[in-house]
Amino acid sequence: MDIRFLSSLVTTIEEGSLAAAARREGITASAISQRIAALEADVGVVLLCRAGRVMQPTAECRRLLPKMREILRAEAELRGQLRGATLSGTLRLGAVSTAMGDYAGTILRHLRQAAPEVALQLVPGTSEGLYALMQQGQVDAALLIEPPFTLPKACVFKEVARQPIGLLQAEMDRDGPSDEALPFLIYSRDAWGGARCWQALTQRVDMPDILAELDALELIAQMVAEGTAQAVVPLWEGLRRHAGLRFTPFDGAERRLGVLLHQRDADSALTRVLLGALTGA
Repeated sequence: MDIRFLSSLVTTIEEGSLAAAARREGITASAISQRIAALEADVGVVLLCRAGRVMQPTAECRRLLPKMREILRAEAELRGQLRGATLSGTLRLGAVSTAMGDYAGTILRHLRQAAPEVALQLVPGTSEGLYALMQQGQVDAALLIEPPFTLPKACVFKEVARQPIGLLQAEMDRDGPSDEALPFLIYSRDAWGGARCWQALTQRVDMPDILAELDALELIAQMVAEGTAQAVVPLWEGLRRHAGLRFTPFDGAERRLGVLLHQRDADSALTRVLLGALTGA
């Protein structure tokens, strides 16, 4: 019996549909259906039935459900203990671009001292994309912006920093329009952090004049420094490396940066080392 098939069955029961289970597990609804069909063929019992738009467990499945959950809990605990027992192997860490620049060097130096046998594999991406990789099991942890939704119980978000959001303008004297007359470069509203910046901007400017929208904070900072536009962005550490900029924070506006972990790994020795590198604890 494949433990992944058992997990897909329980997820479908908890979510009520194949589509919702597929989103939670990061695979297609067809793959979920195939896993459940294979599991039913393996045990020789029908496990799910459709009641309207909802997938419900059969009587036989309901009788076995507590044991299934017990097996999944035991498997998760064992996997977490095995991962955390020794500080060795590979840590696949996803990170958004600004966090990669701010923390990669610190993490590497800390791991080299505290866990020299751990190989760090850095995986760049957007917060949304890294969350999907976590669900698919392709990264072990992700340094990203706090998800704008309630996390499944299998995941936990540990805050690392709170970054104020504010107005970014060029500091240098130049010919041309005043800062207030310049259009805005918009940090992509599809990005989790960008959505927070857009909300902060529209709370202060009724109809912002938009020059362009892009998911590249470093490029936004460069273009603002050149006097091309102004922008509303978070204050990440790397922004301080850009000369000729003035950042004015907005009261009460911020984004939370943290590490997304599988619940089974939340208290492992390797997680403690990683959090120590990020927080200085």
